[in-house]
Amino acid sequence: MVQLSLWWLTVFLWSLKSVLCEQFQPPQVWENVEFKRLVDVEHVYTIESLELTIKNIDNNANSEYFLALPKSTFDHLSIFSVQLKDKQVFIDSGFIEQTTQLEDGSEVAYGIIQFPTPIEPNEDVVFNINMSYNVGGVPFPEHIALTDEQHLLLSTTRYPLSAYETKRGTTEFFGSDDFQEFHPAKGYELEKRAPGLIGTWDNIRAFDKGPELQVLYSHNVPMKQVVNLQRDVWVSHWAGTIQFEEYYELLNSGARLNKGFSRLEHMLDQQNMKLSHYCGVLEMNLPEDSSEHYFTDKVGMVTTFRILGDNIYLKPRYPIFGGWKYNFTTGWTNPLTNFLRVSEGGDHSYIISVPLLNGPEDTIYDDVTLSLYLPEGAKVETIGSATPSINTDVTAQKSYLDLNNGHVKVTLNFKNLIDQVGTGELLVKYTYDHETAYKKPLNVAIYIFTALMGFFFLKSVNLNVSN
Repeated sequence: MVQLSLWWLTVFLWSLKSVLCEQFQPPQVWENVEFKRLVDVEHVYTIESLELTIKNIDNNANSEYFLALPKSTFDHLSIFSVQLKDKQVFIDSGFIEQTTQLEDGSEVAYGIIQFPTPIEPNEDVVFNINMSYNVGGVPFPEHIALTDEQHLLLSTTRYPLSAYETKRGTTEFFGSDDFQEFHPAKGYELEKRAPGLIGTWDNIRAFDKGPELQVLYSHNVPMKQVVNLQRDVWVSHWAGTIQFEEYYELLNSGARLNKGFSRLEHMLDQQNMKLSHYCGVLEMNLPEDSSEHYFTDKVGMVTTFRILGDNIYLKPRYPIFGGWKYNFTTGWTNPLTNFLRVSEGGDHSYIISVPLLNGPEDTIYDDVTLSLYLPEGAKVETIGSATPSINTDVTAQKSYLDLNNGHVKVTLNFKNLIDQVGTGELLVKYTYDHETAYKKPLNVAIYIFTALMGFFFLKSVNLNVSN
């Protein structure tokens, strides 16, 4: 009886495993004729370019294609775009909530691609997918000397992962001068071919990832990771200016030093004038006509910065090695006319356009909070962002001489950004009429006048004590 119960328990658990492993299964209406996957490791983040030639093997026309993505990649996506090859036409794309858990315990998420017109049976279509995610290789070894060259180890799927069968799949790596496969699997090795590594396989089953692929490559530049960025933008119609202030919590996630820091060794290494794995200078591209620059950290004002054209070069108080952190604040002022224009809705309707980022190049951002402070009394109509935000809030915050509700504060929160999205913009349309604009200075003048008159009457009162 006990053995029978154990047998039924085993059957139940096996059936439960099958259910868990098949939570979502895309309809098998496509076949990948060719799946090319190019992985660029030049930056601190990873860029993938996919070129797919697919065929409709169903009896009906279909217009939806599900792109399988490892959950670890899906959770760190920064950029995802799809376009038809050689036509420069972008295709509608998005993501779904359903996932699939594979037999090895890994989880697969999905992007959904909607073709402009349905693809007929036995018809082919070729399209490209460009995606970036703010995860790269990890330092290997983890500790190195100050003068050593840094190498990173990237773990990924060997085969191009797909929810459909693939007739021919290619995986290629580039972006470094030195590649080698770490512990290659026999019979599945990648071939060294300029500019990197390449592997080609035939007849890949759906969801087959192949043996784990680990690629070791040289990457002797700092791994700049902004753990937290607070970006405040203040708009003043009266002064005709827009002020930027940014607070950074920066981490170098590269290889750590294998011994204590030596100032002499660091100075000698600087004389070699070569790229290194530590961060000595932060270069930021600023909007045109910026002025009133400043640079501070937890200690106080930092004077080691230089302005060249529209670039600002910040030199921290100390070089930032692997595992080291540096918190700092920088700011500047620009003419408001460079960012603001009158909307077609009327003289009192405005549209302001602000870049999402102005930070250092080749940098990843874990959490970004962008706050736009509009004048007191402004009314927000629409908010648009080139990159989707986690959440958007419109609140009020009091500042100097705010007597009523305070400045209108538009706050957007982002995750998993990279420096490439910095060219995107935040667009806010709002109304701010003359009555509201003059209300604040008039109220301030009334308060000051009342205070002065009160002071005058108090002085006129005779407080002397006499017989």
